[in-house]
Amino acid sequence: MTAPQILATRVDADGTQTAQASSTPCADQSGCEMHVLPLRTIPIVFIPGIMGSNLRLTKERTAELKKSMGKDNDISWRPEATMETLAMIAKTPAQRQLILDPEATSVDRYDLSVAGADKRHANVGDVAYVRAEDKQDLAAKERDQYARKRGWSEVFFQSYGKLLQTLESSLNQMCMDGRAQSAWTNGPRHALNVEPKDWGGNGGAALTEAELQTVSDAWYPVHAIGYNWLRSNGESAKDVAQRIREIIKYYQDLKFDCSKVIVVTHSMGGLVGRALVHPEYGNAQDVIAGIVHGAMPAVGAAAGYKRIRVGFEGSGMVGSIFKKIVGDTGPKVTAVLANAPGGLQLLPSERYGTDWLKASLDGKEMLSLPKADPYEEIYTVQDKWYRLITPEWVNPALKEGAEVERVYASLFDARKFHRNIAETYHPQTYLSYGADDKQKAWGELVWKTGKAPFLRGGAGQLFGSQKLHIGGSTENWQTVFDSGEGEIILKDGTAEHDGQQFGAHIADPAHLGDGTVPAERSAQDPVRQGKAQIAYEQTGYEHQDSYGNDKVLASTTHAISKIALQAFTWDTH
Repeated sequence: MTAPQILATRVDADGTQTAQASSTPCADQSGCEMHVLPLRTIPIVFIPGIMGSNLRLTKERTAELKKSMGKDNDISWRPEATMETLAMIAKTPAQRQLILDPEATSVDRYDLSVAGADKRHANVGDVAYVRAEDKQDLAAKERDQYARKRGWSEVFFQSYGKLLQTLESSLNQMCMDGRAQSAWTNGPRHALNVEPKDWGGNGGAALTEAELQTVSDAWYPVHAIGYNWLRSNGESAKDVAQRIREIIKYYQDLKFDCSKVIVVTHSMGGLVGRALVHPEYGNAQDVIAGIVHGAMPAVGAAAGYKRIRVGFEGSGMVGSIFKKIVGDTGPKVTAVLANAPGGLQLLPSERYGTDWLKASLDGKEMLSLPKADPYEEIYTVQDKWYRLITPEWVNPALKEGAEVERVYASLFDARKFHRNIAETYHPQTYLSYGADDKQKAWGELVWKTGKAPFLRGGAGQLFGSQKLHIGGSTENWQTVFDSGEGEIILKDGTAEHDGQQFGAHIADPAHLGDGTVPAERSAQDPVRQGKAQIAYEQTGYEHQDSYGNDKVLASTTHAISKIALQAFTWDTH
């Protein structure tokens, strides 16, 4: 029997779904099928991590930068704009401060009415499958445009595209004729009848075929919402909440039964997601059915301190290029993150615990902080060698109002934010995180002290003609020189050893994680609080690439299905 022709389904403004068929000769007995979208609509909303949303400059800052440095476009941050991104390598700290300024940037959203929109948002192209609201058999260009309208092009698609397309395809092709589709039963990302423990889950039950058939009676359009990651995550939560309500209203206006969304987050987007359901920020708990977090720094990460002090890390050709783009020195990173409330909220919070910043000499611990409050003891101290902020690195552009006092105010705002969301997790929370011995993270950060470098007063120490003496309280050690690249030279502050210098550098990371977020110190916080329905502890991926991992993708579709099953009333007859 000839397979039936699948007709294009349209949704009119009043919600009516129609399809058009053409007459054929009597000899042609092939049938036609019209696939009707389910009336129940459950949008999936993805929230990316820091640096995962594309930003554009205001007209005023664009004009200023064109005059001062010859910049001929309004791109602030768009990693897939290759030449513009590579140009960041040569940017000075002052230029970075002005290009990545929370007060002069906004999310670079797709607007088809603006000339050149498709060219600018060409990072989303050749989309394999998007189930759209007015056509099912879209031409390639139309599919790309629908994906862009759903926000896919305002996020780092090269990093997140696999997740978005997997969710769009899998969630909207669950069952056919009452049977599960092959993507759910076979292949590296299949999620049917798989025990969560196979993905590293700490409990929960497998998704059965009956459950899949139940939740298949819904349409799951996948959206992405970018946010200005330079600004406070609390402020971003308010913006994202408004857009979620706009998405829901859009489908309601088309006469679909749409009342709640399911949120999926990555990295810092998890903090935005938690703030979404906090009454002081997003206050959107009434329209969110559940949240799936990936690689979330739940209570911060010590890597934030390290990067502000000495720059980003990276190995190999790609890693070396990456760190030069985002900032391979303390001055480059400080000029951006010290002025970015969102970035400061990635530092270890009080819930991260005590004694994570250390100093050692020949394996002997010399310093261990904080004892209680990292904001008071580390982040806002001004006269200690281990301080977070180097004042002269904060405002290289000499921007009015960007003095170091404002940085300290932002740090105390970060403390307030973390205290507010400390126990805030959606009741239907699922999460995946890395606990990989091959992707070590800084759970604790150790300044290792020892002989001074050869050209920094250490020649005698290195050749043995001078014995190194380090004494006095570490609180009184004094900075002689800070390269901003990991090399600092200190004196111990005692009269006895006056003039003698010694060196210090940050030791390599030593704790299980994903290269950025340590599993025990941070990622497991919702587990310790008993706030996660299932936590998937996994290996095999680096922080930014977590959603490129098949186990993460499979466990995410499993979690979404379980949330849908629990959060809505279904007709099972």
